[in-house]
Amino acid sequence: MPVTSKEPQTTRAASVIADNLRRRIIRGELQEGDALPSEQDLLVEFGVSRPTLREAIRVLESESLVVVKRGSRGGIEVSVPRTETAAHYAGLVLEYQRATLADVFQAAAAIEAPCAGMLARSHTAEDIDRLRAAVDAEHDAADDRFAVLGHQNDFHRLLIELTGNSTLRALSDVLRHIIEVATQRYTDMRPEERPQSHEAGTRTHAKLVTLIEAGDADAAESLWRRHISETGARLRKAGIADSVLDLLE
Repeated sequence: MPVTSKEPQTTRAASVIADNLRRRIIRGELQEGDALPSEQDLLVEFGVSRPTLREAIRVLESESLVVVKRGSRGGIEVSVPRTETAAHYAGLVLEYQRATLADVFQAAAAIEAPCAGMLARSHTAEDIDRLRAAVDAEHDAADDRFAVLGHQNDFHRLLIELTGNSTLRALSDVLRHIIEVATQRYTDMRPEERPQSHEAGTRTHAKLVTLIEAGDADAAESLWRRHISETGARLRKAGIADSVLDLLE
């Protein structure tokens, strides 16, 4: 009985400690690669037992917010939130919900296409310069299909970034990571294939920049929605994966 009564109290205390350290990481008070204070210092700071503190650290470790290094140079190192971690967890949720790769591309189109329209309605000269520089990077990497693929994914990310909406950027980053894995697999499966789809993608990106600069929001949104949908259809036809989780394992 005494053990049972203490367990909830220990868990609550560990949760409070985890919340405190988590906030420090999220707010940037603790940076990537920083070492947490020593175990002894944390015990003194929070006034808890060693098992309670270690339970709190296990919580943060499960969230990929710290890395526990053992051995003579051991310690607890801060690891900031990563898109890949969120994408993998999102993949588990999507798999549980029986989501397909088609669902992911539809969601990406639903997020990204309106962003293209938003930029067409409101953009700066610097926005256009950055978009054109991104397209130029794709052209420069045309002979390396792996490099151009990376630049094309960067273009998608830049498009969302320029809207200035952090929530759209976070949501899009998760979907974009899944799509990146899918397109990389598609490229790996066809080492002998001439990168015609990549060349077509770069042309579409250039056309989008022209539409955004001209302020044609409807055409920009329509083009981008079609572009993402066609890419999804091509990958699905190639049999890249039956499910999202297949890609992330």
